[in-house]
Amino acid sequence: MKKAIVASCFFASALFIACTSATTNTTNIANSSNTVIQNNSTSPKVTSSVATDGLATGRGLYNKNCANCHKESGEGGPTVVDGRKMKPDNLTDDRRKKLSDDKYLKAMVEGIEDEGMPSFKDKLSEAQMREVVRYIRVGLQKQADTGAASANASNVNSAIGNK
Repeated sequence: MKKAIVASCFFASALFIACTSATTNTTNIANSSNTVIQNNSTSPKVTSSVATDGLATGRGLYNKNCANCHKESGEGGPTVVDGRKMKPDNLTDDRRKKLSDDKYLKAMVEGIEDEGMPSFKDKLSEAQMREVVRYIRVGLQKQADTGAASANASNVNSAIGNK
């Protein structure tokens, strides 16, 4: 009988210690889908970092389609793409900050053949191009997010051939 009571006490103590350490764990664990799980209590809270990042779409499109030449930082500079030496523009310099959104969108639609800039009209939708411009403005150039890339794209439709 004594052994049963001692064993029960030992088991209860071990269970108490395990539960206590689980409820006070404050480490953050990030998984591959950009979801952060915070274990601050017995019921974990799941929050999506992508949902709170308004630039995630533009950043993803930029990294996939533009960063190869303009670099992830947007600073451009000498590079070799498909065996061709190029010097893509620095999207973060003062001159590029002054360009209108329509100029960026037109360059994305038509490309700039002499400089090696391809056309993205068959690869990205108008809305996706606007998100890239917004990311360039806010994420790379550190300008205020005015939503202008979404609203002021009047020349994109004509450049693409839509009315």
